[in-house]
Amino acid sequence: MASVTSKIFIAALFLALLSPLFIACTAYAAQEETIVGTVVKSGKGYIIESDEGDYIAKGKDLSKMVGKLVEVTGIITESEKGDMIDVKAVEEIQE
Repeated sequence: MASVTSKIFIAALFLALLSPLFIACTAYAAQEETIVGTVVKSGKGYIIESDEGDYIAKGKDLSKMVGKLVEVTGIITESEKGDMIDVKAVEEIQE
């Protein structure tokens, strides 16, 4: 039977080996992405309607961009309300 010290050592080793993997997965998941779509006002706030799907926009005021085609860069996450993009940059696309 392993001693308590051995169990603690094994647990610490296990965590030390998995920590970099967890950090790498978190960093990968938090990469910025760019989408192109139209800004629409809805009951959920401002939505970017794109060919890839609809994204609830957070982080920047898009009220002056309603109806415009935009390129949005930000971090995309999933939530109970739907896909969300934390907008870091937005630029109107001239058609």
